[in-house]
Amino acid sequence: MGSRVSTGIKAVDNLLGGGFERGTSILIRSSPFVYATPIAQEWLFNRLREGDRGFYLVNNRPPEVVSEEMKSYGWPIEKYYESGALTFIDAYSGVIGVESSEPLRVKNPFQFDEVNSVLLEALKRTDRDSIFIFDSLNVFLDQFGVRGVSAIREWNKYNIVRDSSSIYIYTEWEYPEEIKARLERVFDVIIDLKALKRIIASEVLTVSKIGRKSVPKKRYIPFKYSKPGGFRVYIPKILVTGPYHAGKTTIVHKISSRAVSVQRMGTTIALDFGHIDYEGFSMDLFGTIGQPRFDPILDILGGEALGVLLVIDSTKPEEFPRAMEMMRKAGVHGLPYVVIANKQDLPGALSAEEVRRRMRIPKDVPIVEAIATEGKNLMKALNLLLKKLIEGEEERFGNFG
Repeated sequence: MGSRVSTGIKAVDNLLGGGFERGTSILIRSSPFVYATPIAQEWLFNRLREGDRGFYLVNNRPPEVVSEEMKSYGWPIEKYYESGALTFIDAYSGVIGVESSEPLRVKNPFQFDEVNSVLLEALKRTDRDSIFIFDSLNVFLDQFGVRGVSAIREWNKYNIVRDSSSIYIYTEWEYPEEIKARLERVFDVIIDLKALKRIIASEVLTVSKIGRKSVPKKRYIPFKYSKPGGFRVYIPKILVTGPYHAGKTTIVHKISSRAVSVQRMGTTIALDFGHIDYEGFSMDLFGTIGQPRFDPILDILGGEALGVLLVIDSTKPEEFPRAMEMMRKAGVHGLPYVVIANKQDLPGALSAEEVRRRMRIPKDVPIVEAIATEGKNLMKALNLLLKKLIEGEEERFGNFG
């Protein structure tokens, strides 16, 4: 095994303990109908930008379609292909009986010996700074079954000898248990993309195996892919709540890349909606109405929220009980939350320590002193909430289908 290097996808690097090791074989395994290919493509593109060489075997569509796919996500590969930094191994054209222009091509993809021969030729060209993509493993297994898994074991030896890395894209359909068990053993790293039941964040990523050892306590990251943009940690709903005139609308508009207020009769009746793409995260913000007469809809607004920004006016401690009451009525009191102690620029504003004492906020809940009108410390509060969501809420995503 070699040194650990970045995939270029922050959430994946974190789950892998700082990146992947050179010389490893990696299986990206997805539930049916969860598309795994983009994560391998983004990984490849990021390594090409860092000077690595890429080898991409494709057996279920033409290489030019792969190129167009990657371009649609914002990962143009033409210059790497033209310079020779990226090589396609065409194992598809032979399936439909057309001539391939790729130097490395499988004329008869239905013949195991020919597939094996061309793939070995590609692996012999790899070196320490090489990434090999196999897209898709399912097509290969459908054709060659257990024999195909045995071949992978032999191919993986080239990773060790040449300190290169290989990534196989695989959807977990109903294969024989023998094939599933062998796949579990043959790879150094297994990254799972799974579909969730009954949760709005419908897809999550986790690492099941690192360094040929099963991960005892898995962490689950909700995600989606954006065009363009690629991998995003997806937080479908963050609730921004708090008493009337605490500064919720200002905060939603300040930290969102796009936001809208749905108003009736001025600002006294308003729902605030915002969206933000930030540091690899994609999330929606929902601001609640502060007046007590609208409390009956708080539980609706709080539904499916994964985290909360609780906004208070630091100069009005008499409203602190109301803030906690809104948390309870929205049904979000057990979720990760951060308190934004707003209006710190006004006379009489209480410090974070005093707010914690008066509201009896637990020590593990961050309280951020902020000035929403200036945007001061708002992103700090968001960062703290995202950290709590990712590091402390893995068990929320444990029900897979």
